[in-house]
Amino acid sequence: MKKYTFMLLALLIVLISGPRADAKNILKDIFKAYQKYQEINMTLWLVGDVGAEKRFGKELQMWMGLMYKQEKDPKINAYVKGIFERLKPHFNNRGMNFDLRVIRDSTANAFVIPGGHVYVFTGLLDMVGSDDELAAVISHELAHAERRHSLKNFRASTAAVAVLNAAVKNKKDRATWGNLLGYLTLMQFSRQQEDEADDIGQFRMATAGFNPAAQVTLWEKFLKKHGDTKGLAQYLSTHPPSSKRVENARNNLKKMNVTEQSVFNNTRLILSADQINLITNASFESASAGSGNLAGWEIGSGKALLNEQQSITGRRSLELLAEQRLTPVRVLSDFIAINEASDLTFTGWARSENGQQNAAIGIELYDANKRLRDRAWPIRESSALSASWISITARMFNTPEKRLFAPGNAFMRLVLQTGPISQGRVWFDDLRLRPTESVDPVNLLYNGDFERRTAEGYPEALTVRGGQIGIDLSKANSGYSSLLVRGAASGESGFSFKPVSLAGLKYGHEFTCSFFFQSDRQLKGTVVVEMLDEKGSVLARRLAEISFEAVAGNWTANSFAFKFEPQGAEVASAKNLQIRVATSMPADASLWLDTFIMR
Repeated sequence: MKKYTFMLLALLIVLISGPRADAKNILKDIFKAYQKYQEINMTLWLVGDVGAEKRFGKELQMWMGLMYKQEKDPKINAYVKGIFERLKPHFNNRGMNFDLRVIRDSTANAFVIPGGHVYVFTGLLDMVGSDDELAAVISHELAHAERRHSLKNFRASTAAVAVLNAAVKNKKDRATWGNLLGYLTLMQFSRQQEDEADDIGQFRMATAGFNPAAQVTLWEKFLKKHGDTKGLAQYLSTHPPSSKRVENARNNLKKMNVTEQSVFNNTRLILSADQINLITNASFESASAGSGNLAGWEIGSGKALLNEQQSITGRRSLELLAEQRLTPVRVLSDFIAINEASDLTFTGWARSENGQQNAAIGIELYDANKRLRDRAWPIRESSALSASWISITARMFNTPEKRLFAPGNAFMRLVLQTGPISQGRVWFDDLRLRPTESVDPVNLLYNGDFERRTAEGYPEALTVRGGQIGIDLSKANSGYSSLLVRGAASGESGFSFKPVSLAGLKYGHEFTCSFFFQSDRQLKGTVVVEMLDEKGSVLARRLAEISFEAVAGNWTANSFAFKFEPQGAEVASAKNLQIRVATSMPADASLWLDTFIMR
């Protein structure tokens, strides 16, 4: 195809350099030459040329960009593309560069266009219920791309070729290219092509580490909701589910020796590790960033440092040392984005050295260029601080009496300051600034952050289920510690959380769980959700059983959802839920877990 490109460029040069050519004629000749080039490229694609398909795909991508809005949320893009990147190496791209784009559209749809360009609409993310189900959809599309089913369908259809030719001859016509894209995105594949994509996709998603049983639940869910033919979502109208496809997926599981299940990983449900807080390094657990500097804070004047002997939470607090009575110490937070409608609540803890020191908490207001515009003092140094830790609260918002946030305010900084005639030490810890209307979510797992210890240093409210467990202060995903699990000499290692009461819970209540983990080597583990009776005995049926694989050096996240749906005698006997973590690991191996949340 390179010779055609060269011919086109040569023709363009001749046309442009001709001294007597009329400008309109030149432009017309250029479009004719480009049209001829496109016709040749389409002909080459239809006979199977990969280079032509790559060029055609780029052309289609350009029109897709004009007709659809790409999703801008980095978290959504990272989630979908993360699954795609795990799957992509397991498919033969035939020299093409498979890629994926997420479209912001409530339509439940996904498709692949020539060149191996996969598109997933955000509406589809609400239709699938797990990473594995989304992987089943993407794998299905990649299988269509690998087998070049779109090309085969175009070859076999006179109508399709006519649509293609119309687009080539109307290079700048949005409607014509829209028709072509519509034909591609709503293409009805043959039963044989769908079966082929099902089989290839299901086996390849398994090799990529996803659970192929999700393909069974995916088709079953679609069948149950939409039936065989009527009321289908857009994706299902082009890939219609059927009982035969469900049965075929089940047969594939038997070939792979994989057991059916209904609960799968869903990392989209990963819950926030921390409660909402606009302050960086709010508990001063991050070590000093350098001489005279604190991570997330700036020392404006005087002497300030991290103190490991005084803290209300964690291991450290911020110490302000006023060495002279008339020289206050000032420490400022990082810049925090605000506007005139901001309504913020500040909470924190403070104490003094001997009950004779005082302190103030203020804010500095800045414009968009970070130029100082104003100062305010929500908490003034009215009286001496207690020698023991006390809680401090202040609300920051505009009132009829006082306008705290004015138009043009774009940033604020929190100011911690000793009193003007105060000498000695003052400590601050566990500060929080958040929107007033925000509500902290509740973690149903007691000590899920692994920061509560008994007097002997043992993890509070956790039960060992083989091996050893302990608090590790040197490693944490959030906060200042994690749970360290060490392998048993034989058998499984692990632990369980304090049981969660089911009292007052309704049938069908859905729970979401998320957790972070890493290890000193590649290790596999399982999170089990069990029901307990009144005596604490485990009922036979598990509500969920989720596998995870930890790697050395990096925190990895996992999440899943399950429903409390007791069956038969379980309705009367189930009294509590138990979350248990189990792993078979060598005696010298280490596994860390942190930020384990159930809501």
